[in-house]
Amino acid sequence: METQRDSEQQGRVDGLLMRGGTSKGLFVRKSDLPIGPDHESFEDFLLELYGSPDPLQVDGIGGSHSHTSKIMMVSTSDRDDADVEYTFGGVGVENPVIEWGGNCGNLTAAVGGFAILENLVEATDPVTTVRLYNTNADALIEQEVPVADGEPAVYGDYSIDGVPGTGARVDSHFLDPAGGVLDSLLPTGNAVDRITVDGEALDVSIVDVTNVVAFVRASDIGLTGTELPAELESDPEIMDRLERIRGEVCVELGLVDEPGEALYDYPIFPHIAFVSEPQSYDCSIDKRVDASEIDITARVISMQSPHHAYAMTSGLCLGATARLPGTIPNEVVRNPDEEWTTLGHPKGTMSVGAAVTGEADDPTVERVSIGRTCRPIMWGSVYYRYLDELRALKSTEE
Repeated sequence: METQRDSEQQGRVDGLLMRGGTSKGLFVRKSDLPIGPDHESFEDFLLELYGSPDPLQVDGIGGSHSHTSKIMMVSTSDRDDADVEYTFGGVGVENPVIEWGGNCGNLTAAVGGFAILENLVEATDPVTTVRLYNTNADALIEQEVPVADGEPAVYGDYSIDGVPGTGARVDSHFLDPAGGVLDSLLPTGNAVDRITVDGEALDVSIVDVTNVVAFVRASDIGLTGTELPAELESDPEIMDRLERIRGEVCVELGLVDEPGEALYDYPIFPHIAFVSEPQSYDCSIDKRVDASEIDITARVISMQSPHHAYAMTSGLCLGATARLPGTIPNEVVRNPDEEWTTLGHPKGTMSVGAAVTGEADDPTVERVSIGRTCRPIMWGSVYYRYLDELRALKSTEE
């Protein structure tokens, strides 16, 4: 690898392991990376850092799930409308791929805190407003970070399902969030498209708000809508079908020629989500959701795995989609005209806000909002083996 060697054995990258929302990942200054994202070996370098491909990622810092195998690369911004900018990478767990196509809303909740800790922005008590620019989706986010004694606050009474305990609430407002990935609120121009999967017609709503999500009715794919991740993961037939649906959506979007190509060419987006009317169910933790508490029941698949709670960008997309007439979520949501929508997920609930204006046949999503918590977990050096040595060793073995 073309990097300055810290030793003859291994190189290292300094960074901060942080939790943002229900995700966890490595935060680094872009300038601290030994090679840039444009380098031909950069993706191999990330796979080495995270120990991929391996279901346990035992030889790297990955956490063996899509929501704990992520990286945020942060720097100051030259833009007039942003203080810092960041690039998100979703590192494949079992597949040797890095996905740059979407944003991670949960980890975004920690970007402002990282910027404060790294003195990329000046901290002001009790709240510091940080303007973020996400390079993946060409998106602007205004974030309100609670601050105590010049540092991001970690104590508070705000809780989010999927994370134990409470913390300080970080509010993120995604401005003009539609079309950041595929340049259009409704990438196909339709509120509902009909695709063919395994010889059967299936309705799907494809929406691009903070991320691209394909929504289907739970009943249309033989599910109740209240299934938990363990139940889905134990059924390879339904997991394979969900990926085939996602593959067909990628074909519909013109991203790939054949559905099977989506697994490697576009593994992280679109997310596939199935929704149903508000229902009561037992969560995957010691908690029960009552139908009266929520406006819609939803489950989402991220990086070919059922999300343990609900991916935040997908949740924001669902909040907006629920207000778009003619879409599948709009059919089943309890209050389609309300700005805030509470969705029920495997670990509880999530409330997301969406400001939608314009006529029913030409809506505009002005912003989507959500509250999360974040916390720095560990600061230190991540070690990596030099790729040229690994390649030489592999060549000798072959």
